[in-house]
Amino acid sequence: MTSLTFYGGAREIGGNKFLLEDNGAKAYLDFGEPFDFGEGYFLEEQYLKPRDADGLAPHFELGLVPKVKKLYSGDMLRHTDLPYEKPDVDAVFISHHHSDHTGELKILDESIPVHMGHGTHAIMDAYAKLYPGFGRYGEHDVREFKSGARIDVKGLTFRPIHVEHSTPGAYGYIIERDGGNIVFTGDLRMHGQAAHMTEEFVKEAKKSSPAVMLCEGTRIPVEGEPDEGNLTEEGVKKRVSAVIDDSKGLVFAHFAMSNVDRFRSIWEACCDSGRKLVIDPRYAYLLDVMKREGIGWIPDTRADLCLYYRMNSKGGWGEQPYESVWRDYYAAPLGDDWFRFDKNGKKSRKPGMWRSESDLGENNVTFKDLKEKPGEYVLFINFSRLVELCHLKPEKADYIYSSSEHFLEGEENLKMRTTMMNWLGHFDVEFHKAHCSGHASAGDIEKMVKRVKADVVVPIHTLNPERFRDWAGDVRVVEKDEKIGF
Repeated sequence: MTSLTFYGGAREIGGNKFLLEDNGAKAYLDFGEPFDFGEGYFLEEQYLKPRDADGLAPHFELGLVPKVKKLYSGDMLRHTDLPYEKPDVDAVFISHHHSDHTGELKILDESIPVHMGHGTHAIMDAYAKLYPGFGRYGEHDVREFKSGARIDVKGLTFRPIHVEHSTPGAYGYIIERDGGNIVFTGDLRMHGQAAHMTEEFVKEAKKSSPAVMLCEGTRIPVEGEPDEGNLTEEGVKKRVSAVIDDSKGLVFAHFAMSNVDRFRSIWEACCDSGRKLVIDPRYAYLLDVMKREGIGWIPDTRADLCLYYRMNSKGGWGEQPYESVWRDYYAAPLGDDWFRFDKNGKKSRKPGMWRSESDLGENNVTFKDLKEKPGEYVLFINFSRLVELCHLKPEKADYIYSSSEHFLEGEENLKMRTTMMNWLGHFDVEFHKAHCSGHASAGDIEKMVKRVKADVVVPIHTLNPERFRDWAGDVRVVEKDEKIGF
């Protein structure tokens, strides 16, 4: 008997958490946190949120995670009525690092093997170092793989195959089993710079003649909403280039740090225009990790990149909490002739973050450099760095928003959107959107479903699963917590 239980990702976008059971084998496909986790109960801005000390007590009380035996860590169960038992789950298979696919790994029993791509592991480790309070995913028995690997779990063979998404290191899976194979798409797209990877996955999926296909449908519009079309990554680059070429002042670029396709589009647009892309040391560290691990496309030269240093309270330039994380990246280019302040305000010549302006060097800049020659730079920025505008005092500037609409649009993001627009409006900065999704369009999903020809199609990661009935004969529309057999 084979079954799938949908603890998340059913009639919702995000929160993927699918339990596959087959002749004694138990494996989860992703273990993510929903985008609306705790909505109606928790308020981050008022510090109303679960604490580590609470464990899973709030989660069970409010029905935020499934109350499943032999799954969670002993620490998380201490203050609940669910006793700890040795886990009976054989493995968790992760598609990529985004939190709606990995966000609840931190509550799992640490002894359960977690399989993920080497790139996903590297990115998650980097985020855990850069954002200690946000990026933690727990201590686990992580087992890395690369595309084409074959991983056996009690008679099931998991074959991860790379796909294109808005982050490197994303995979779909073909799961080989007696009685018919299973295809799990993860999150994918076909309109970026690595579309060939998704094409490889689709070909292998079709070749496997699957009995079941779990297929994402993030961008399938609900009834009454228009199809948003399919802007490509090349189209994004053209829009970005047009804004940069037309700008008479400083250009700001807002995009996700792990989206290397977007980084490449904006970096190439900067090079074409003769401007330098300016990133902060935190982003430089992440790029360096991805470069070392061979994840995605990172330029060989740093000649057209600058590092932006913010002022700190000690009178120098830099940010102490991330000193040890960044040191290996920037120490060599800058040399040893720079200083920091210790906790007593005394200068030290030991390696560290604090710098005087004379220490910064040609490709290491502050707001003064950008303010003096704004037409020479494009500054990577995000919501938390908007206060820099008080120092930059931009004139005739342009702001390119090139990140997911999910984080800006909708009633739930009204406060953030209003705050951002207040900042840009105060400095008369012109706002532009130039973004394409990390998910396949409805048209591309339709083509993929018809090519693969699975006996049964199960829509996941979508608000409109019924649409799949136009494309396949046997479509199972599932509800959250529902279990189906096949």
